[in-house]
Amino acid sequence: MKTYPHPISRTAAFTLLEMMVALSAFVVLMGGIFSIANSTMELGNDLVAIQDRSLIRQNFISFLRRSFRNLPGEAELRLTVQARGSSYVPSLNFVNGGSSFTPGASLPPDTSVDLFAEERPGGYLRVALRVLDTRQTNALRSGQTVRYTKDQEIIPLLDNVSRFEWRFYDPSSNRWENNWKQARRPLLAELNLRLDDGFETRAVFWVPPVLPNAISVTPVVPVQETPETPENPETPPTPKP
Repeated sequence: MKTYPHPISRTAAFTLLEMMVALSAFVVLMGGIFSIANSTMELGNDLVAIQDRSLIRQNFISFLRRSFRNLPGEAELRLTVQARGSSYVPSLNFVNGGSSFTPGASLPPDTSVDLFAEERPGGYLRVALRVLDTRQTNALRSGQTVRYTKDQEIIPLLDNVSRFEWRFYDPSSNRWENNWKQARRPLLAELNLRLDDGFETRAVFWVPPVLPNAISVTPVVPVQETPETPENPETPPTPKP
């Protein structure tokens, strides 16, 4: 009697080549998903950064517009441009500006505040406010060199500014001026601003004129005439009983 061996049953499985192909496809798929997710996150971060810079720009312009509008009648305006390195940076000075161009309370009389720009590492500018005391303000008024101290109060407003330019409009000459040291006020002030996001912004501010003091006139009160009384009035006769 012959016996036949039973055939060996093989269970279905993947070969090594199939495993490598599947693993490669999985790696490529996961890499694509990660790249898409990373691009989406970067796009979201860019949108947030753009919105933040736009909000900062809008708040800065609103601060300037409110400060120009509330400028007191006795305030003095000056605009100078100085060469700093490879660029020209402007500086606006406001004497007796009260609460204009200050983030807090009103400044004392005969003091001033500078709205200026300075170069920072990397080629960008920083816009800030600088408070000047009476001695520094008098030196600025007389055209002398202002000496700043190490503990000078400086309030930063904008960072990473690539363009910060000011011009004043002179209605008498119908021209825009880059320097203003006249006693009278300009009609308009123009700002050209560009931050590190590359967006150009042009803002024009109305400067309130200096109105002459109203002449106080004392009202004239009409005098009522009273009947004149004779010096020796005649006494009426006394009736006899």
